Amino acid sequence: MPIMSHDCKFISTDKPMFGVIKMKFDTLSNNPKLIDVINDIHSEPWPTFLSEDEIIKKYWRSLYEIYPQYQLLFKEETDYVGLANCFPIDWDGKVNGLPAGFDQAVEVILKNQQTANCLCALAIVVRKKYSGKGISSEILKVVKEIGNKHGFTKLIIPVRPTLKSKYPLVSMKNYMQWEKSELPFDPWLKIHVKNGGKIVKEANPSMVVKGTVAQWQEWTGMYFGNSGDYVVEGALNPVCIDLENDFGEYVEPNVWVLHEF
Repeated sequence: MPIMSHDCKFISTDKPMFGVIKMKFDTLSNNPKLIDVINDIHSEPWPTFLSEDEIIKKYWRSLYEIYPQYQLLFKEETDYVGLANCFPIDWDGKVNGLPAGFDQAVEVILKNQQTANCLCALAIVVRKKYSGKGISSEILKVVKEIGNKHGFTKLIIPVRPTLKSKYPLVSMKNYMQWEKSELPFDPWLKIHVKNGGKIVKEANPSMVVKGTVAQWQEWTGMYFGNSGDYVVEGALNPVCIDLENDFGEYVEPNVWVLHEF
């Protein structure tokens, strides 16, 4: 059954002067035209090369078609401020039973639709102009409410840490343990922990992007004159370039976070 549009109140904890925002969320099942809004919001935060991930290219759109009721769009008056792409997934509840990362999670979601027992949020996005206003915390709350209404008690997320791209030479295993004032250093990981999330383990490999050297030069706007590892804007790890074999590969690590409710 489609989940109907709801009125919500988003209260900013980071910027009290922002006050209380009257919000609504709707689903793709209620309004199929929202696919254009979803695509527009997704065009903002991700580096170009991530859309070249083979799993995304093959299956992402089909996930929307199978689970439109879990595609949540959040609106403030006339402006859409963010979204959550969620999907039921089969997980045995054990850390070692988690998918390797984003790509494998997509495959599990599609393969085990009849035995799904957990909710997985593959993307939660807030438009840049609304960042820092507490909206991501409220989206998390709504996602967990939706999961609860569908009989789930757990939410798993392969989180892409906000600031990891500033430290591409630091391993994700080390970065995810960085702390500041006894909370995670990374802002997105901190939000999850403050909202009851638990950092479970590194998700690696989470996404893999492969291409020719020319393709990588097009995707990044860089020139690769030698084989080796390159720091690329937006990448969480270096990109490995092999000129002799005309090949470049990027392996992205994420962080598995668990919310129980």
